[in-house]
Amino acid sequence: MKCRNWGHSIFARFVVQSFAIERFGTTFGLVPRAPEEEDDGWWPELQPRNCMAFHEPWDSGEYDT
Repeated sequence: MKCRNWGHSIFARFVVQSFAIERFGTTFGLVPRAPEEEDDGWWPELQPRNCMAFHEPWDSGEYDT
């Protein structure tokens, strides 16, 4: 199904919380990754496969794939 078939949509704020659950030897969830360097920030990553990550500023609407 393509996005244009979804009908009318609106953009709005939503709130999420980090979580992780391990099943079948794999971690699933929105898992926070600690900074690797002193000037790095936290990156919540969508696991498994780290297919999407979010970064500051949190209200920018931007993410990394």
